[in-house]
Formats: sequence, C-alpha cells, structure tokens
Amino acid sequence: MKVNETLWDVQDHIVLAVSGGIDSMCLLHTLVHELSETYQQLSCLHVNHGLRAQSEEEAQLLQDYCATHQIPLYCTRLDLSATVATGRSIEAQARQARYEWFDLQMRAIAGDVLLTAHHQDDQIETIFYRLFTGRSTRNSLGMAETQRRHNYRLVRPLLETSKATIQQYQQQHQVSFYEDGTNASNAYVRNDIRNRILPEVDNNVQLDPAQLLRLKGWHDAQRSQIQQQARTFIQRQSATTRGQTYYEVSREAFGELSYNVKVEVLDQIFASIGDHQPLSEKMYQAWFEQIEGTVAQAEVHTTDKWIIRIAYDKFIIMANSSSGEPSSPLTIREAGTYHFDHYEIVVRQELPQDILPLRVRTKKDGDRVALNHHTGTKKVSRIFIDQKVLTSERQRMPIVEAANEEIIAVGSLYVRKPFQQQLAIQDIGEVVYEE
Repeated sequence: MKVNETLWDVQDHIVLAVSGGIDSMCLLHTLVHELSETYQQLSCLHVNHGLRAQSEEEAQLLQDYCATHQIPLYCTRLDLSATVATGRSIEAQARQARYEWFDLQMRAIAGDVLLTAHHQDDQIETIFYRLFTGRSTRNSLGMAETQRRHNYRLVRPLLETSKATIQQYQQQHQVSFYEDGTNASNAYVRNDIRNRILPEVDNNVQLDPAQLLRLKGWHDAQRSQIQQQARTFIQRQSATTRGQTYYEVSREAFGELSYNVKVEVLDQIFASIGDHQPLSEKMYQAWFEQIEGTVAQAEVHTTDKWIIRIAYDKFIIMANSSSGEPSSPLTIREAGTYHFDHYEIVVRQELPQDILPLRVRTKKDGDRVALNHHTGTKKVSRIFIDQKVLTSERQRMPIVEAANEEIIAVGSLYVRKPFQQQLAIQDIGEVVYEE
C-alpha cells in the first residue's frame, strides 16, 4: 500500500485521525508495522459522532489497539442532536466540529502533523462533487495533499492509493475495522456519488473516472495563475493609512481584468482583512456592475466592518466608520496644534490677532471662499467637486472661519493667501503608498 511518508519528517510528532473504518485502520497498521522509523512519536485522535449504535464498539476497538501498541489515544464525543433537530447538513456541522477539536488537541499534545486517510477514490468523488455542485471556480477541484492549519500541517498520504489497494492490504494483513453502515445509504449526496454514479461510470469501458485527476491537475495550474495575477494586482493597489490597510483600486484597471481574476482579487482582499466567510458570486456581480458602470460616487456596504466606496475613477475597500457623525465645532483662540476629526491644524504665532478666535466646523450649504489669484468667490461645494472629494469626506473636512465669519481655509485643499504661512492643515490619514 503506497503511503507518502515524505509528507512528514523523522523528528515529527505525527497524529492520525482514526475513525475505526478500513481506511484509517489500514493506515494506522502501516504506520505501526512498516513506517515506525519515519517519525519520532505517533498519537491518535478519535471523534465519536454518537450517530450510530456501533460508535461505542469502534471506540473500544481503537482503545484496545492503541493500548496494545502503546499509542496515546485521545477521544471526544460530539453532540449533534441540535443539528439533527434543525434538519441542517450533519456532514458539514460534524466536519466543522471535528476540525475545531483537532485544532485544540494538536496544540494540547504539541502535534506537528495531522494525518487523515483520504484516498484516491475519495479524491475522485470530491472532484465530481465540486464540479456538479458549482464549487469549482473559486476552490481547488480536490483535496490538497498537504495544507497548513493554525499550528500544524494537515496531510493526506493516501491520495495516490486506490480503495481497492487498501482493501487488498486489509485482507493480506487481516486488519480489524468497523464498516460505517451509513456509507451504504444514498440519502447523502456524497454517498450517492460513491455508491451509484461513479460505479456506473466505471462500468463503461469508454469512460475513465481517473481522468478527473488529470482535470484537477490542469485546474490547479490555471487556478495558481489566477491567484498570482490577483496577488500582483493587489500589491500594486495596496495602501496604508494611519497603520490600517485598505485597498484603493483603479476602476479602469479593475475592469480590464478577466472575470475570474476579479473574483479572486476580492476573495483575497476580504480574506486578508479578516472576513473569512465567503461572499457569493451573485453579490460580487452586483458590485461589478456598479464599479464598472457610469456612477461617479456610491457606497456599497459589504459587511458590518467594511464598505466599498466608488469615487470617480477609483473604488476603495475600507473600514466602515461606525459613527459617521461630523466632529463638533472647535474654537481656536491662540497658536498651537489642534485636531479636528483626522485632520491636524497648526496655528502659528504670526497669525494676526484680529482674526481670532478661529472657528472650525464642517461645511454648510452656500459656503464660499475668496479666490486667491482672481477676483470673486467660489463655492466650497465646487472645490469638492473639482478635487473629486468623496461625499463622505465632505462631511468631515474642516472649514476654518475667521472672527468675521470669512472662510480662510477648507481642509488641506485651500488656505486664503494672506494666511498660508501662518495656518497649515494636514490630513493625518493621508495615504502613503507601499513600495
């Protein structure tokens, strides 16, 4: 039986997730009797799902086997009664609970590598399932041979070994195991694929289920290229402000990407900022229509924490400001450094005393400023439009009035000419692009 022992090192503490079925028991037998020199320590983890009458017998089989071979065994029992009562997918809930416990145990026992007994037939079944349930465009078609989890590596050393080979090994070595009776039921989609659909394909001499493995190899190569294109695009668009990462993207450049790269760009961005719950492609498509449309400004609430702001020729994925309330007016009576929202206002000693106190507020309808190089005035709202200031930012930018209520500054966009040496306003959240 082919076991890829190159997936771990001789100094590793390897841990086998063992169910008591033929696959994991044969892998355990091989590790004990044929590969004992390939690792430093072997432990076993067993999850009793409590859904079958023979679950207790399986647990006892494992306890006896591990006691005989002096292998540490750690067991837990899951309570899935609430899931059964709601009618939700038991498979999905059980898998999530199982791996949460694995994560805890691997840390507790200082395990380096967790092994599972998924084999080649499982891989073909997984590829078929993902293809025909619409899970092929944003994920690998099959299971990875190795992947990194929180504090350990998860490996599947039997992915190149067929079920028939495992069965032959079991017969040759008389390995004890328990058959999961629920595997014969076609009520579950995966079981139906395994028990009914794939055997029909296998019985047709013109069809070869193993071709799905070649498809996976091609798919993985294409997906790797898409992921790299997305990473390169994101690196060019990444920016930081006040220590916080956000993403400012050219709408034109984004529109030139292929559809799959666009999806991957957003997947990677939301994964990097901590939103690990996948968002639907239907939702993405709605965003794409707005991003690639003609609207000049718009705000799309993506999650509770993040929003997409469409602003003229770019869109920005950024933290959602929880308050959204403008700052209260600020009165400045003397020289010094002051803060208004995310702006820093520096008033120097040379500022004429007759214009004090200064009053700092947000914009009002009808605000106008005197032109610095021409006679006449200009609406503050027109300055915002000309400078392509986001609507949300217009509500926060400081407007500085002299004592006579004349506007002498509009954020970092405008300072009345006589006061340019005595008054400085800086957006301390200004973008600094990464090299």
